[in-house]
Amino acid sequence: MAKDSEDRITTIKHLRKGLAIYKTGRTPYYYIRFRAPLAGKYVHRSSKETSRLDAIEVAYEFADSYRSKANSDHAQKKATSFEHYAKKLMGIQKGKSKWSDGDNKLLNRSKDGLICYFGKYDVTKITTGKVRDYLIHLDENRPKRLAESTKAKHTIIIRKVLTLAVEDGILNVLPVMPKQKTVDTPRHTFTDDEYKRFMRAAGECAKRGDVVRGVQITGHHAKMFRFVVHTFLRPTEGELFGLKHKDIQIKGDPPHLEMNVRGGKTGGRTSVTMPLAVPLYQGTLNPFDENGPDRNGYVWMPEYSNRRTAINTARRLFNHILEKAELLDEDRKLSPYSLRHYAIQAALLQNSDR
Repeated sequence: MAKDSEDRITTIKHLRKGLAIYKTGRTPYYYIRFRAPLAGKYVHRSSKETSRLDAIEVAYEFADSYRSKANSDHAQKKATSFEHYAKKLMGIQKGKSKWSDGDNKLLNRSKDGLICYFGKYDVTKITTGKVRDYLIHLDENRPKRLAESTKAKHTIIIRKVLTLAVEDGILNVLPVMPKQKTVDTPRHTFTDDEYKRFMRAAGECAKRGDVVRGVQITGHHAKMFRFVVHTFLRPTEGELFGLKHKDIQIKGDPPHLEMNVRGGKTGGRTSVTMPLAVPLYQGTLNPFDENGPDRNGYVWMPEYSNRRTAINTARRLFNHILEKAELLDEDRKLSPYSLRHYAIQAALLQNSDR
């Protein structure tokens, strides 16, 4: 009981938010109580002063010194902070097909996003060790460790942000990013027999009018999946699902499509298709429309103005067709991308046989 009374605070004076001096019955000296902003806890130190005025002066000196040491890695000017360059990157990448909503989430997640963690840091103070600490921090906040590939995405974005600082001359050289152990995932593709089964099932689903989460499978969807094979387009927002009527011309003998692909993996390109792509494309057009299609309209699943929704819906329809074709396999997961891989593989085999 006596010990409790000795440790009990007998007098306290609040100096500013997070900073106070107090006395207990144990010692004649004033103690300093300071809330460390980064640690999120109180730090207690003896002022070694019995005079309240002297203790106040020591308390302010201690708080300023502690804050200076704790924040030595923080930017003195916002223009050199990680947050400044992260927002600059978002502005540059806005609207580009290769910049996804997922990338924005990695930057802006409220609890452990890159801006939350590194935002106040001066870009010159971000080292390999600090990036490694961040990756450890990500795992500590989760019941299950993040996949190595996901961690690699974080480091890629950190590198992109810091690259802008290098371009501005603020940072001399990029820090080496911690290497992540990644496992090569094989690109699963269709066999000839599986592709035939898939397209047969697609036709049957369209004929029956199968409905998947409120969306009816039609011949339009079956043509779209076949179109991937005869155009080699990636089933992404920048390629297949970004294709508009104004991007397509029918040319040559035999006729083929010449497409302006605006958001490809390696940037814009002109892509030439196989001849069978021509009737597949013409099948999307209304033969009774004298004015032709809206040139700014999307070719595939145009009813979805949000192309991310179109992609997700197409994937669900694809999986339904896989199930009906009895091609679902947990160990060998086929995806809309598998159609493109099949097309490339078939073209390579055809060329090797010549």
